[in-house]
Amino acid sequence: MKSYDVVVIGGGPGGIHAAIRMRQMGKTVALIQEERDSLGGVCLNRGCMPTKSLLKAATAYRYARQGAKYGLDISVTPIDLGRLRAVTDGDLHELRAGVQGMINEAGVAVFRGRGSFQSANEIVIGSADGSAEVIRGGQIVIATGSEPAALPFAPFDGEYIVSSDHMLQNTVLPERLLIIGGGAIGCEFATLYHTLGSEVVLAEAQESLLPREDREAGKKLQESFEAQGIKVKTATAIERLTVENGAVNVKYGNGNKTGTFDKVLVGIGRRPNISGLNLEAAGVNTERGAIKVNAFMQTNIPHIYALGDSIGGLMLAHAAEKEAAVLACNMLSAGSLPLEESAVPRVAFCSPEVAAVGVSEAGAGIKAFTMPMVPNGRSVVDKVSPAFVKLFVEKDSDIVAGAVIIGEAATEMIHEMALAVENRLTLGQIGKTVHVHPTHSKNIAMAIHHFN
Repeated sequence: MKSYDVVVIGGGPGGIHAAIRMRQMGKTVALIQEERDSLGGVCLNRGCMPTKSLLKAATAYRYARQGAKYGLDISVTPIDLGRLRAVTDGDLHELRAGVQGMINEAGVAVFRGRGSFQSANEIVIGSADGSAEVIRGGQIVIATGSEPAALPFAPFDGEYIVSSDHMLQNTVLPERLLIIGGGAIGCEFATLYHTLGSEVVLAEAQESLLPREDREAGKKLQESFEAQGIKVKTATAIERLTVENGAVNVKYGNGNKTGTFDKVLVGIGRRPNISGLNLEAAGVNTERGAIKVNAFMQTNIPHIYALGDSIGGLMLAHAAEKEAAVLACNMLSAGSLPLEESAVPRVAFCSPEVAAVGVSEAGAGIKAFTMPMVPNGRSVVDKVSPAFVKLFVEKDSDIVAGAVIIGEAATEMIHEMALAVENRLTLGQIGKTVHVHPTHSKNIAMAIHHFN
C-alpha cells in the first residue's frame, strides 16, 4: 500500500492549492481527482471558466450589435453555439495544461478515480473500469466540491429540465428559456442567453434578485435586466414542471399562472458533493448536508480536514483557495489566522456585473450610503450606465464594513473594498488613495467624497 504524508481528495481550486502548499512545505502528497474531469475540478471543467469564456463571447457579440453608438457599422449574423463551444473548449484545454504543469512541477502524485474512506487513514480509489486501489494518508484533506441542486419535484432530465452543467454543453439556442433562481448562476445565464438571442424569463422565489445581497442592489439589477428585455419575476415560486410535446409547461405558485418554454434551467444553488465519500468509515461528522469543520478547516477527526464547497458556506473558488492556505498552515502547526468570510468578495459576472464584500445591510452600529449614479468620464466614453456603489461603514469609526457595486468592471473594482474590509481601513484612508482618471474605480473615490 502506498503511503503519503497528505492525501487530498478532490482536484478543484481548493484541493490543488492545498496539495501544492503541502509539497512546498516538504510533505509527500497524493491528489485524487475523479475521472470525468481534468484537474481543476468543477470550476475549470463545468463551472467558473467555461461560463466566463461564453460570457466573454456574449459581450463581444453585444458590443458588435451596438456598434452604431460607437460610430461603427458592424453587421452580425445569428449565433452558432457550436462554434462558441469550440472556442471555449480551446480555452479550457489551455487552462488544463497550465494546471497540470503546476501539479507536475510541484511533484504531487495524482490518482484518477473516485476516492472514499475505508478507514480514518485509508482511501479507496475506485476507477470506472471497476478496479480499485487503496492508499494511506497521515493527514487527509477533503475538497470534493459540489453539484447542482435540483427541484425536489422535477429532477434533471438533461434535455428539458437542466442544470448549469447541462447548459454549458448546450449547442442549440432555445427560443424561450426559463431560469429558476436569481442568484449568481441564474443572473449569469440570463445575461448569456438573452444576449445570444433567447427570450429569457428569470424567476426568483425571494423579493429581489441576488437575495443574499443588499435589497436595494437587487432591485437595481432587476431594473437593468428589465430595461434590456429580460423578464424578471421576483417573489415567484415554481409549483410544477411537466414535459409535454417537446416543451416544458410551468405552473407558478402565485395565482396559478402558467408558461411554456423550450428549456428550464434550474439554478437554485449547489450542494456539497460528499455522498460517496463513506465518511462513516472515518467517523467524520456532517451538518445539514455538509462536512462540519472548525475555524481552521479541521473536522472532528484531528488529522482530517475539509474545505471549499464540501463544507457549504460561500461555495466560491477563490474562497476555497484561501481556505487551502489556512488549512495548510494549521495542518503543519505553522499558525495562521482563520478565514475572515466577510472579507471574501461575492460576485456575479452578469451584465451589469455585481460585486459585494462584507456586510450586506445596515444594522446595529452600521450606516449605509448609496452613491448617486452620476456619470464619470469612463462610463461616458464606454457608453455604459455609471456604477451603482453602496457603502456600509461602522458608525463610530468610519471603518469600512462592506460594499456592493453594480456596473462595468464591478468584479475588478471590488478588490479595493475587500482590502479595506480585511484590514479594517477607514473611509479617510481609502479616500487618500489616488484613483486613476478616467476609470470606473474612480466611482469609489466619488462615493467616499459624497459619503463624507
